[in-house]
This record gives sequence, C-alpha cells and structure tokens, in this order.
Amino acid sequence: MRFRPSQLSWIAAALLLLVAGLALGNVLLLTGAVFVLATALLSTVLAPPNGVVVTRSLDTATCWIGDTLTVDRRITVGGGIGAVFVHDELPPEAQVVDGSNLGVVWKWPGSHAADISYQVRFPKRGTFTIEETRWESRAPLGVERSASGSSGGPFEVSVVPRIRSIARLNALRAPARSGRFAENVGRVGTTSDEFRELRPYQPGDPFNRINWKASARGTRTDGLPLVNEMYPQARTGAWIFLDTADYMDVGLPLSNPLENTVEAAGALAQYYLVRGSSLGAYAYNNSDGRGGLLTPESGRSQFRRLVQMLAGLKPGPPREDLLQATERCKSFLLRLHPDVFVITRLDVHYDRPGETSDSGERFRSAITRLASFGAASNRRNPVSVVHVAPRESTETSLGPEWTGWEAQVIAREVRDAGARVITWEPAREEFAAVLLRHAEIHS
Repeated sequence: MRFRPSQLSWIAAALLLLVAGLALGNVLLLTGAVFVLATALLSTVLAPPNGVVVTRSLDTATCWIGDTLTVDRRITVGGGIGAVFVHDELPPEAQVVDGSNLGVVWKWPGSHAADISYQVRFPKRGTFTIEETRWESRAPLGVERSASGSSGGPFEVSVVPRIRSIARLNALRAPARSGRFAENVGRVGTTSDEFRELRPYQPGDPFNRINWKASARGTRTDGLPLVNEMYPQARTGAWIFLDTADYMDVGLPLSNPLENTVEAAGALAQYYLVRGSSLGAYAYNNSDGRGGLLTPESGRSQFRRLVQMLAGLKPGPPREDLLQATERCKSFLLRLHPDVFVITRLDVHYDRPGETSDSGERFRSAITRLASFGAASNRRNPVSVVHVAPRESTETSLGPEWTGWEAQVIAREVRDAGARVITWEPAREEFAAVLLRHAEIHS
C-alpha cells in the first residue's frame, strides 16, 4: 500500500503518541495514538466524491443593462465522501449581487443532490459568456485525494441597452403636423395619390396603375401600356450620428456619456419610427475601428436592428471624426434629406491654445457640411447637436451656466455654423423630457 504525504504525517503522529504513552505510562496518550492511527488507516480507503454532474439554468439569455439574472445550479454527486467545490468563471464585467458563484457541498455516503444559485448583474452592454462550471472534490480528514472536472456548457448572455418609453412625446400632435422635428421629409415610403408622370409599364407594376386611355392612343412603338407614376408618400426622415470614442466612456458604468448616448439614440428612434418615419444611424470611433452603419428603414424591425447595433457599441480611440463620418454617409443624407442629430460631448472639441489639434475646426466644418445638405433642399436648420454633459459638470451648486465653458464656446460656434444645440444633463433629467420640451417649443 502506498501512503500519501498527509497519511504518513498522521502515522508519524500516531507513533509519536504511542512511544510517549508507553514511556510515560499515560493512558490518554495511548488512546490518542490509537485514534490517530485508526484515522490514518481509514483515510486510505476513503475516496473523494465522484460522479459529479452540474446542471445550470438561466432565467433569460437576453436582458436590459443593469438587470439582475439568476443562475440556478443543481449539483448531483454519485459516490465517495467529502467536499465538492463548484465555481463558475464569470466575465470581468459581471457583478455578483446575491449568493456566490463559488459553492461548497458536503457529501456523505450515498448519492446526494444540492441546489446552489446566485444572482449576477451586467452594468455594460454587449454579449458576455458565463463559462462552464468547474468542480473539484476532496476526501475528508485532510487526505490529499481529489478529483476535478467541468460540467455544463457555457451560457451566452446578451445585454441590450435600456431604452425608456416616450409615449407622452409621441402623443403630441402639433409636432407631427408642423413641428421642427417633422419639417423635413424624406423620399422613402409608399406612393401617394398625387400624379407625377406617365411612363412605360414595367414588370411588377400594379394593374390598377395602368392608364388605359393613354395606352389606347398607341403612341408607343413597342406596344407597352402606360402607367401612372405617382409621387412617393412623404415621410419624416431622421439620421443619427453617435460618437462612441473613449472620451465618452467616463464616469459610472450605468451613467456615463456613452450609455447616455445610447439612451438618447433610442428615444429619437422611438419618436420617428412610431410615426412611420425612416431612420438611419452611424456610430463612429467604435472599438473595432469600423463605423457601425444602420441603413435607413422604417418599422419595428428597424428599431430591433438599432437596439442590436447599440448593444454592440464599444468605445475606441478617436480615429474618425464627424467630418469623415459625414462624407461616408453622404449618399444617404443627400437622398433622404433627413433631420440630422449628432450626439457627442462638445467640450472635447475645444482646441486649447498651444495645442496642435484641429478637432474643433473639423467639427465645425462637419456641421457646416451637414447644414449644406439641408440648404440644398430649401429646409431650415436640419441639424441638431445633442451635447451630453458629463456628470462632473452638472454635480455643482453653481449650476450649468458656471460649468462646461468649453462646451459653451463650441455651442456658439456650432450655432453659427447652422445647427441648433440641445444640451442634456443626464444627472438632472431623462432625454425624453428634453426631447419633449424641444418638440413643444418648436411646434
């Protein structure tokens, strides 16, 4: 029989007690020696728990940012005696709010089952993986006999941004008729009843559009009938530029300019899409170095696509500025003539004296460029810049007029370039309230 180091130490202790007991004639030492020796011999036949199976369940695989998820684990052990340790490897972003992802179960002779659950929260957007459960079993009495393994497959958790409802804003009728948010119409939508011109029939044209009287005159040599071409149904269009540079990811995980940018984009999307408008978006300075483009569409499916895009946004270095983003999306903007919203921090575009950066100048050039697209279609001031004020500039008793002076300087220059500025302080109010106030003012 081969003894382990821990078992040899037990036997050595038993022999020491035995010699001391015989030499001193002490019954207690002799009894202790017998007990320790019996324990050492017993440990040679004790096997650690085996046949460990861990089954897990998650209440949902998709949740809002900041929601709490419950992970239930059922541990089934076949044979052996001892302790079973289970551990779930969590991503760094996960926060355990109740229970523990490390659990311990004591196993007596016979089969045994135990339930261990914990709750976890993800304060950031994205797709996260909860790895498979790893377990390790140990025999009792300090014996260095153990077994280990893993059980259950990994879980993929999709954390999507929390977008608040703006039902009150969409209930306003005045802005829908003549408000600032509705003064620009895109060229996307169904056809109206307004006649535009006659053209030859093409496969797929509805038969009720055929102009039988004009076709009967036989003016065409190819014999094709003529159909009535109608003007497209005018719809409000919107385009959102989202700045996702790393300077937006400052502050608390659940309340920083980047997460506030996501909230503002969701509120704007609801406002336009609920009214049947078309919506497009472009996120620049994303972590992958490529801009996130959402081609303009309308309807609920477009909102789901936007949420999916917002869920995957991660901050990156400011490699691409608004001027470059404008040129990349120029074809969409010229075709749709939408309301344009730029969501960013104005203070980061302030060029301090002595610095070589031209961020402010390029930002103003981009606003002028965007405003020129609207001027070409005879529409007044189609560009709105949403300044997301960081928390440190709002948490002061002096008020916002005494803080963020860099943003105020850039705001004046942006207005001179042909845009209007919407200042949002997330620490004081939700973006839906800001949007509601502007919709009422400009209705």
